[in-house]
Amino acid sequence: MTELWVEKYRPKRVAEVVGNRESVETFVKWMKQWELGRPPEKRAVLLYGPAGVGKTSLVLAYGREHGYDVVEVNASDWRDEARVKAVVGESSLQATLEGSTKKIILVDEVDGIAGKEDAGGIAALSRIINETRVPLVLVANNPWDPKLAPIREKCLMLEFRRLKKTEVVKRLREIAEMEGIKVSDAVLEKLAERSEGDLRSAINDFQAIAGGRKVVDERALEALGSRNRVREIFDALRMVFNAKSVRAARAALEGLEVDLDMVYTWILDNAPEQIPDPADLAEAFEALARADLILARVNRKQEWRLMRYAIPVMTGGVALARKHKPSGFVKFTFPPRIRFLQATSAERELRRSIAQKIATRLHLSTAKALSQMLPYISFIMVNDGGMGEALARYFEFTPSEISYLKGGKAEEAKEAGARRRAVRRKKS
Repeated sequence: MTELWVEKYRPKRVAEVVGNRESVETFVKWMKQWELGRPPEKRAVLLYGPAGVGKTSLVLAYGREHGYDVVEVNASDWRDEARVKAVVGESSLQATLEGSTKKIILVDEVDGIAGKEDAGGIAALSRIINETRVPLVLVANNPWDPKLAPIREKCLMLEFRRLKKTEVVKRLREIAEMEGIKVSDAVLEKLAERSEGDLRSAINDFQAIAGGRKVVDERALEALGSRNRVREIFDALRMVFNAKSVRAARAALEGLEVDLDMVYTWILDNAPEQIPDPADLAEAFEALARADLILARVNRKQEWRLMRYAIPVMTGGVALARKHKPSGFVKFTFPPRIRFLQATSAERELRRSIAQKIATRLHLSTAKALSQMLPYISFIMVNDGGMGEALARYFEFTPSEISYLKGGKAEEAKEAGARRRAVRRKKS
């Protein structure tokens, strides 16, 4: 069986970890305190940021390079206090089978234990942080859930941001050289752009188009149809609107790497063009309305089991409603709402991060922090330097968040603009 490149080329040393150098260096300094026999004041570190940016790879690379046994567990697999104590608590107090205490406890997806059904899991983990005799590393995509506050306050917080395009391209080129593959810069750049800062995704895409070949050109990118988000959704829509049964319509979403809310928007926006008969369209909208109610309850109550009802209603309900087809071919259209969200994703991500920090400190909802508090804090940051610096420390804003509050743009947007200008200069 072919070895996955994401594992084959996972960093073996800390120096091989791509990007986020400041956070990487801070983690190394934190680990050095453990090695010197002087546990740091904060005995746990929380690495947070989007998927595929090197959080877990950093810990595994450090363990391998410095002889640590990394005990890796996934927090989403257990939520109650008893399981936390059994899995993490015992490991944090015991030596390895060889009698060594050189061990790191790695708890991945720690935000997965912040759900409604928790029964003391957060409290148990908080106590374990106080008592641990070995380094405890927590990993999360979004650490700002209010329920994680007891843990967050006891951890050294290290943010990992999406990787730069140049960083992804550099790593892909290194892999190409090690695999003996001749590939153009244009192909690597397109792979990096598609990954949106997710190195894991870029490497998987590269392996998919390589397919054992030693020369990869731009034509090979066509093989990524199964991973192309837009093409995936077009294929799914075609199956939904042409299905003859609920079972066939449901199958359209199997293996689809697109958020369910986004799929709903695609179906909703394309239904009027794909279902020409008014009576059929009314029936389809009725099915979509029922699905919308279910999805709203899922998001509001975190009752994920209800997904089993939402999916057949939003797919099968629409499929069975279309009894009359359009007279000719009608292409699918990209929903304006999704296009707008994609264009503003960097700024919205930054605003959401700021709002979550404000909400945690002031015990507000994220929505209220975003609409009511963020404008005032931004005004203070712009007009009162001393007070602004104090607020930045209090809310633990990052440099990019401070820049945005002072009237700047999202860091990602600025970097994208700089890249576009550089490309134009190069062409001219």
